[in-house]
Amino acid sequence: MDYQTGLCFVTFLIVAFSIPVSTQFYSVDLDSHSFNDAQNLCAPDGFLANMPNEEEANNILKVIEDKRYTTSTSYWIGLKIEKGECVQQNLPLKGFYWTVDNSIKFDLSKWKEEPHNTCTTALCGLLSVEYSGSTLVSWGLKSTTCNKKFPFICKHKASSKNTACTSKPKILENHYTTEKNSDPYTLWVSCSGTDTFTLTCSKSTGKWKLVGGTETDIQELCLICKNGYKKDKDGKCVDVDECKQFNNCTFICFNSNGSYSCMCVDEMSNFHNEDSEICQKQKKAKTSIFTSAADDTKKVKDETTSSSMEKNSLSSSQLDVYSTVESQLHIEESSGDFSNIIIPLIIALLIFVVLVVIIVAIVKYCLMRSARKRAKERAAALKESVALNGSDSMEKVNE
Repeated sequence: MDYQTGLCFVTFLIVAFSIPVSTQFYSVDLDSHSFNDAQNLCAPDGFLANMPNEEEANNILKVIEDKRYTTSTSYWIGLKIEKGECVQQNLPLKGFYWTVDNSIKFDLSKWKEEPHNTCTTALCGLLSVEYSGSTLVSWGLKSTTCNKKFPFICKHKASSKNTACTSKPKILENHYTTEKNSDPYTLWVSCSGTDTFTLTCSKSTGKWKLVGGTETDIQELCLICKNGYKKDKDGKCVDVDECKQFNNCTFICFNSNGSYSCMCVDEMSNFHNEDSEICQKQKKAKTSIFTSAADDTKKVKDETTSSSMEKNSLSSSQLDVYSTVESQLHIEESSGDFSNIIIPLIIALLIFVVLVVIIVAIVKYCLMRSARKRAKERAAALKESVALNGSDSMEKVNE
């Protein structure tokens, strides 16, 4: 072997041995069982899943999301605390242990609900998830008594086989299936149209069934529905309500299984098929009304267009005359508006002048009256003074 060949061989070995090989896979069983029953159903080729680190958690969450069943939000995993053991809130697993190897490793320490402080009751662990639409957005651990029933998650070795569901379901009509390597108990079925369904295998019954649907004959999932019907989420053919969709009814639409009917109502409130003579007369009358309305609209539009064209066809001299007339009318209207403002102002001014004259007259009258009163008072005072002086003169003569 020369140098180049040896180098290529060594490179091949490095690449080959550097590719990670999955040593385990998971399965999600949607049937509800107690914790102990779930453990037994995972055996002998598996056990209730543990998730001590982020990688394990992400793998399990991916398998749950692939199941496409947002109704189930709590799943048993291999987490337990025995009766007589106390919950310890200061530990990552709160005193619980992984049943597969009795370890207490938990790098994430992510609890959705803190377990109740107890030492007298055995508790088992659940993985709780939340969805936004069909996307899993959050998760955490919580605990409850072990006899309650929930779906569960198993972990299997890669060498183990799907011993519960040994054969794939038989499905009629054209379709293709997608097997999930991460969970061989899950199967995606896509029909020739746009319908896609998720199947799951029950470990307790060994049968495939539709996820999220009622009891459905899986063989008929991809059968084409007759005209007027469509597939629902259960894979069954259900009636299409044409009256909620586009239809050719002129009056009233009535839905029926696989079809619909068009009706009209007469003056006696009786229903008639749209092909009847009564409905045809109503249809003609309705058409005539719409045609008349359309003609009226067109006539108004034509008249408006004609008027516009006539104005546009005026000669330059006619346009000048037209503009002059418009200007004169505008001036007259403006003059009229101006006179309507001036006249009230003049009247108001006259009233104001009259009021001022009246006020001045009143003031003048008051002043004159006051002056007369003061003159009378002065005259009386002078007369009294003269009388006193006359009295003094008479006394002097007598002496």
